[in-house]
Amino acid sequence: MPSPTDLGGAAVDLTAALVAIDSVSPSLVPSAEGEARIASVLAERLGAAGYAVELIAAPSDPRRVSVLALRTGSRPGRTVVLNGHLDTVGVEGMPQPFAPRIADGRLTGRGASDMKGGVAGLVVAAERLAELDAPGMVIVALVADEEDASVGAEAVLQYLAARDVHMDVCLIGEPTWLDIAAAHRGYAVVEVAFHGKAAHSSQPDEGVDAARATGELLASIAATDADLRRRPRHPLLPSGSLMATVVRAGSAPFAVAAAGEVTVERRTLPGEAAADALDEVRDLVDAVTARTPGLTAEVRLTHAREAWEADAAGSAAEFTTLLGEALTDAGSRHPESIGAPYWMESALWQAAGVPTVVCGPAGGGLHAIDEWVEIAQVERYAVAVTEAVGRFLEVPA
Repeated sequence: MPSPTDLGGAAVDLTAALVAIDSVSPSLVPSAEGEARIASVLAERLGAAGYAVELIAAPSDPRRVSVLALRTGSRPGRTVVLNGHLDTVGVEGMPQPFAPRIADGRLTGRGASDMKGGVAGLVVAAERLAELDAPGMVIVALVADEEDASVGAEAVLQYLAARDVHMDVCLIGEPTWLDIAAAHRGYAVVEVAFHGKAAHSSQPDEGVDAARATGELLASIAATDADLRRRPRHPLLPSGSLMATVVRAGSAPFAVAAAGEVTVERRTLPGEAAADALDEVRDLVDAVTARTPGLTAEVRLTHAREAWEADAAGSAAEFTTLLGEALTDAGSRHPESIGAPYWMESALWQAAGVPTVVCGPAGGGLHAIDEWVEIAQVERYAVAVTEAVGRFLEVPA
């Protein structure tokens, strides 16, 4: 159990221990073993600190194991969730991805920044809060599969909802360089399949060219994207966007393409519904098929995740203030409000009725071959989270 004066050192040590555990997502690398081993290590540690611990496997894949740990203090107070994810992206090109290295104020290895440094800070803070017998309830939710389909977060949220657990605020330790992420974009993925008719390329009028249709759709996507970029900006986020990320058409030279496929990604802003991307893309596709007799198309929404914006008032705003003060007291600069162009699971927690705050230590090389976290940020984060959560819990529920 870390002492009050060594929370930072304990968090750095735990970060190194977690980096040494392979928790690559099998959704991204099919041969990967998933989160079961790292979940077991953290479950044992939280159990030893006095938490009631459950290991929750995703119904769709038993390799995707999340940790849910709960502890109620001897005095009444509010409920705080400390949340992070256990999975990492793959390690291709990394010579020693699971050998943590400390040099020049950095801890290097896969997952160091995204987000084992954040997880370590949350766990060490949870241990210290238990040692202090903090009032209210602390819930530690360390989930699987954030890097892909979020089956871990969904399973944990379903578990908590089934038990009618009320939560006053959720802190997610995603890497923000100790700033406060107050908004992020959402996204949707739409798959388009064109069906034309093959013919010899010397007699194109006998076929229906799916490759040409694919090109026309790409031009329409680019024009729509340009329009989105001209719309009024969110104060913290880039514009919404529309882009083609996968394109296939045709099967051989000297043949009119009988089929074409386009995967379309829509990035959304707060206030835009991600699922509306299906109608947006379908309108573009319908315009193409209307110009091409004999051409048909299928349009299918495969993924949709909502954009998110933090509450400007209430418990999330209150906790943000406490965390900012605690970070400053711990030696960090005062955090700024920032936006994230990518998606995070804060949208899921807030959609479940839990006011959510996003802040965590970071460094560089996220999803790259030289990933690292700044040691000083990990140290300050563990101290600040302990202080901010302790103060927040003191208010009776």
